[in-house]
Amino acid sequence: MLKKVNRLDYFTLMVLAGLVELKNGSAVADRLHTTQSKVSRALNCLREVLDDELFIRQKYGFEPNSVALRIYPMAQTILEQYDKMISATRNTVVAPYELTVAAHEQWSMMVFNCVTHQCCCVEGGVNVNVQPWSENVSERLCQGKIDCSISIEPIRHEMVDDVNIGDITHFFLVARVGHPILTSADPLTDIFDYKIGLVNSNLQNNRLHRIEEYAHEQGIKLRVALKSPSLRMVVDHASKSDDICVLSSAMAYEYFEGREDVDFVDVSSQWRDAIEQQPESYFLHCHRSVTPLLAQCMARLLTEKLVDIQHHYESSQGLPPTIAKPGLSVLF
Repeated sequence: MLKKVNRLDYFTLMVLAGLVELKNGSAVADRLHTTQSKVSRALNCLREVLDDELFIRQKYGFEPNSVALRIYPMAQTILEQYDKMISATRNTVVAPYELTVAAHEQWSMMVFNCVTHQCCCVEGGVNVNVQPWSENVSERLCQGKIDCSISIEPIRHEMVDDVNIGDITHFFLVARVGHPILTSADPLTDIFDYKIGLVNSNLQNNRLHRIEEYAHEQGIKLRVALKSPSLRMVVDHASKSDDICVLSSAMAYEYFEGREDVDFVDVSSQWRDAIEQQPESYFLHCHRSVTPLLAQCMARLLTEKLVDIQHHYESSQGLPPTIAKPGLSVLF
């Protein structure tokens, strides 16, 4: 038996831990910077040495059985000792933590700045790899192929923690300077006389924008000129046409603040009365393989930054500050 156990080297134990945490062979290969075939060989080795299947193949990956779950903490302890041996014999600086985040345009720089310049909870610092949002982000996150993402809907998966980092509190209509909508007494009614531009911030399941749902509920004909994940593109389009863009969140303000070719109407109050009584929220989604201290730090920093952005807009317009919700809520 001792001869067989000798086959359980560092890499093989890393594969065991990775399959328990990520439940996906290709995700483990990505984490270990290796090939799926090497991961498969390591899994076969584990099964031969331990004389157990360990993992049950499911539609989207592997599910650890009771034996795998029982030996997982033992493998973690061994891996930690390996790491300590390596650390004790080298004088090099601790490598930065690699964090891959998928985010929309308006969140990308905020995530980078918060984590890179303010987060001090990880020895060696954090390198942030920001990827653009796509419709398969949630699937890749659940598989552990990316670490974090931000969206307006919880994912609700056993391998992902959903943290509410703040509500969407402001809504704007943005149009070229001199557009009639800017002086309208009832802009949320008159907007339907024009084509509109929308930010498709949620690509999952082809979900409609809330104003599209509202128009459908009210039997109003709505003409959409443009849908784009880019706030900048939507605002630029409005500046060169008679179309009106609908923007959500105080985070959008920086995209038209100070521009001389567009102006805006704050329709937050009317929006809440007519369209969205319950505010939508932003959620930070973290795969459970992310260091918990880093996930908590990032959620706190992003919440604080969102509040700062909201207060900046309100202060610029002489408005009373929005009262932020106390604390963070995690949905499992």
